[in-house]
Amino acid sequence: MFYMPSRLYTGIDCLKKNAKALEGLGKKALLVTGKSSALKNGSQKDVVEVLESLNKTFEVFNQIEENPSIETVMKARDFGLLEGCDFVIGIGGGSPMDAAKAIALMMKHKEAGWEYLYDSKAASDTLPIVCIPTTCGTGSEATAVSVLTRTDLLTKKSSVHKLFPTMSFIDGKYLKSAPKSILNNTAMDALAHMYEGVLHSKATDYTWLCAKTGLELWKKNKDFLLGKREGEDADYQRLMDASTMAGMTIAQTGTTIPHSLSYPVTIRLGIPHGKAVSYFQAAYLKEAKKEDRDRLLLASGFTDPDQMHEFFLTLCQPEKISEEVLEIAVSEVKANEKKLAAVPFAVDESVIRRIAGFMN
Repeated sequence: MFYMPSRLYTGIDCLKKNAKALEGLGKKALLVTGKSSALKNGSQKDVVEVLESLNKTFEVFNQIEENPSIETVMKARDFGLLEGCDFVIGIGGGSPMDAAKAIALMMKHKEAGWEYLYDSKAASDTLPIVCIPTTCGTGSEATAVSVLTRTDLLTKKSSVHKLFPTMSFIDGKYLKSAPKSILNNTAMDALAHMYEGVLHSKATDYTWLCAKTGLELWKKNKDFLLGKREGEDADYQRLMDASTMAGMTIAQTGTTIPHSLSYPVTIRLGIPHGKAVSYFQAAYLKEAKKEDRDRLLLASGFTDPDQMHEFFLTLCQPEKISEEVLEIAVSEVKANEKKLAAVPFAVDESVIRRIAGFMN
């Protein structure tokens, strides 16, 4: 089965060109953003202008932190309800978009506590959700996933609910003002999504179709990412579209061991997600079947896992991960039956350790 219920609009100024798509969503929007990036890149300005053109009102919740916590989600839920908002617009990278999905769920179920996010028996209906990505890695604009920080557990866990956006607008111009580190880290996250989404027990030919298209778009930007040439409008749009294709890939399958290993690294060491998950990609590729590994590398413009890893080292300049944190990460993966079941090849503790220890 291939399931993609979100309506996706793509291209420069796609929000303004398709403003009427928002007409029936509600009367008052809750804009969910980080502290300042949506203002700096112009995305919030575009949203406000479109809402005003449709005679809709809005409130802004701009307190979404990197790797948003369930506490922040609940704070935003209460604010949105107090202000009478009836639909949610997430603007930014994965953090605001993932948070917006969870907020829309909790606003719909306004009497529930945060535990509702992890109640698999509860209803998954939400207020309408609009996602507007401004980084090129998460793919949240095309997935049902909302990854949140569980401060009680010192890790990140996805809500159990399937939270596809109602619609998303994918505009490459918002990447132009992104710091180079964010551009690099999120581009590597998109690559990870396509690798893990295909090297997955649920992968199909349709999954590969999304990933292959995304990888071919992605590889055209390698020189730009490495700073060998100036970026053009087409580069930014390709990176954004590749990220969305990567999101469509994992929306059908999911992520696997590298993502699971990355969560303690991010939470305990503060290493950005895209960088953290990329520590483990080359080693994960090496464990896969040769034919699966080779077609992914070919589509993304690499000859072997080591070349891809060198690209990551050059692009992201990663810090060394302590053995203590790696041990925690390995323990969490060993206990995560769902992630282990997603791996399409035989996996035991020795395999997990090889993947986790690639950098050490």
